[in-house]
Amino acid sequence: MTLPSYESNIISNPITHYGTWTPEGWRIHRKQWMKTEPMEVLLSGDGHRTRFDLPSDFVDDIHDKQDPYTDGGIYPAEPRVEYPLGRPRWAISHTFLAYPFADKTLYEMEYIHDRSHRVLETFFRKHVPMEEAVTDSRDGLTVHVKHRPISRVVVGNKAYPFCNSAVRGVWTSPNMRGTNYYTRDCLMCLPSANAVYIRAPHVPVVNCFGLWKARTTDRAHFDAEGNCVEREALEAAGIPLRSPGISSFGYRLCSVFSRFYDAELALLAEDTVMVDRSVLVKLQKAKGVPFQEHQVGYAGWGNWDHMDQIGGKAGFYAATFDFNHNGIVDDQDEEALRLHLGRRYRVNYYSGAYYGWDWLSAGTSLNSEMEGLESVICYWSQGAGYEADTGMIRLFNTPGPGRKVFVEYHYDHPAEAGRDNIRVILRRAVV
Repeated sequence: MTLPSYESNIISNPITHYGTWTPEGWRIHRKQWMKTEPMEVLLSGDGHRTRFDLPSDFVDDIHDKQDPYTDGGIYPAEPRVEYPLGRPRWAISHTFLAYPFADKTLYEMEYIHDRSHRVLETFFRKHVPMEEAVTDSRDGLTVHVKHRPISRVVVGNKAYPFCNSAVRGVWTSPNMRGTNYYTRDCLMCLPSANAVYIRAPHVPVVNCFGLWKARTTDRAHFDAEGNCVEREALEAAGIPLRSPGISSFGYRLCSVFSRFYDAELALLAEDTVMVDRSVLVKLQKAKGVPFQEHQVGYAGWGNWDHMDQIGGKAGFYAATFDFNHNGIVDDQDEEALRLHLGRRYRVNYYSGAYYGWDWLSAGTSLNSEMEGLESVICYWSQGAGYEADTGMIRLFNTPGPGRKVFVEYHYDHPAEAGRDNIRVILRRAVV
């Protein structure tokens, strides 16, 4: 096993090194290439157990391009878990592009494995699309849900006691329209940590709407702390805040040599894009296909060719065109696009990216050399937070004490009782 090292930022070439973000910094190891073969292990849940023994003869830090679940070898050939059989409990990299909420820390893996003792620990998520609850009787700024623990951060083969996007919102309407008392929008101009990632000062991140490169003239629209003070001026400057996803596609790329990557890198050829009818055609092909959790991306398809769902191919849910994030490309999304046909906007760099509990990422590199301190206009939704073990959710605002509300959230639950109802796909080195 290769021992990882930690970097405060990305300073190792991602082509030769694999890294994952942790609170201690980027955990990095040099990629080791080796041929592997799959090995299947079946485990049995009992309704309570979350820890299971694994065999010792598998690899978990080897990179194998032939493993269909590694994004062409970018990710290690780690254990892959299905529960129940056929339902993947993991997702990687561009898989998140097929989720309405592309939270790496909620969907990357719903389990961790102890590399030293060969033990699997599960954090199987269960989505509660709507639960009726009541705000507290004191000031109405909290609400308790029935199921717990509410899901926390699992990323990079480790569980952390941090909130993520597991709680989506609290509404007074069962159709979840109107005021979301759990979230508030954040619109700030922030310095990038490098050419791909930006740290979000207000957490947890519940959803990211857009990232746009700031221009010198934009500085007048933000205060000294980076908070936007003139939204209308930003919109007049070509940033579609009312429909941020509109400028997420159709842009042109150019190839630039990167000394950092020691390879060609795709950057934006221009920072604006025209919304034209070719995009409308793609959206119409994707209409009516609902999002099905864990049935999209590399995990659901069993391959790492993600271009179909990005491009809006018929038969695939296309999160790119789901502007209202309701899990289906519908008439409302088409109407939103039609309103912007023929208009030019600044490119939304969030296209093709995902986020974590305290960071945002760009789908196209901000520069060729992984340099930070780029000024980026960031638009995201922040949650008020929750206590996972008690099931208590905080609210930014309240409809009042003792009021009926409706909550959407995810919680962790053990595998139900059943013989061989958990499948673990491991990889063995081929000598």
